[in-house]
Amino acid sequence: MSNKTVGFDIGARTVHVAVNDGKSLRVVNEQTPEGLVREGQILSLEAMSDFLRTLRREQKLHVKKAALVLPASQCYCRRLTTAYMSAEQLAFNLPYEFRDFIAGDKEDYYYDYAVVNTVTGEDGKPRELDLMAAAVRRDLMLDLEAMFKQAGFKLETAMPEELAYINLMRAGGLTDHGHCLLDLGHSSVKFYIFEGDRFENIRALDFGLEALDRAVADHFSVDEHVAASYLQSDYNGCTRLPQCVDIYNSIAVEVTKAVNFYRFNSGGGEVEHLHLCGGGTRLWALVDTLRSQLSIPVEGINECWPQLEGESSAEAAVAAAAVGAAIQ
Repeated sequence: MSNKTVGFDIGARTVHVAVNDGKSLRVVNEQTPEGLVREGQILSLEAMSDFLRTLRREQKLHVKKAALVLPASQCYCRRLTTAYMSAEQLAFNLPYEFRDFIAGDKEDYYYDYAVVNTVTGEDGKPRELDLMAAAVRRDLMLDLEAMFKQAGFKLETAMPEELAYINLMRAGGLTDHGHCLLDLGHSSVKFYIFEGDRFENIRALDFGLEALDRAVADHFSVDEHVAASYLQSDYNGCTRLPQCVDIYNSIAVEVTKAVNFYRFNSGGGEVEHLHLCGGGTRLWALVDTLRSQLSIPVEGINECWPQLEGESSAEAAVAAAAVGAAIQ
């Protein structure tokens, strides 16, 4: 917690902000201006800069150092294994590990990595490197750096969602068993599997909780924005509508498939429990359905920030990736 940082996770519906002032953690979740972010892309950097500047002033965000969570659409992140080599050799070879994924020249991207494990041979000498590696466009990073600077922040770190969640695993001491994290987001629902603090796999569902907005909007013949407010207040018990329960059950089925797939491919690796985060944690009907349908225990993610309680902890669960960026 001594590293003062403001973590940002900018979504199409909500901008999540976690402020680590070196002593405590504070979370702010503000609605994103309509039409400003689409599929992870900020459509107007100037407008977003203005929004962040206003947010900094109104919320009294005095910490300048910023860390940004990069959405999957803006960043390539891979788990890979290479022959053991020096840092200099790895810096030279890493771009070639992304040649089948990136568009344009390799010089157009920044690359970085974290060592997950060093595999040794029978002679005890290092033989292979197990890595988490990432690539992001240089022009995007320069644009984001300028955007934050205009808003009064200094962007010093950008990371994929996977690494933000790894920070949470380490902060919560969740390093000695298999577990998973279900991010119940508005635009997408994602399921991450970890072995301790080692990222193992991700499964992205082909829908997000915006599907609930559409279901409620159709039922009441209202706009989707109104439907979203209905869901938050459980207007006329709408969170228990059959069409909503069908969506909850679909999520539970996909999580079960992902757990079974991991167990099969890992040779029997077990997932002890599932942590929930994202905006869907506010929907108790969804949480209750997951707890009743899944064979593994469903828990919050509160142990990753034991200094927070009650409403503050609930807000942190919604902004878990931003918290992970702030406590790096």
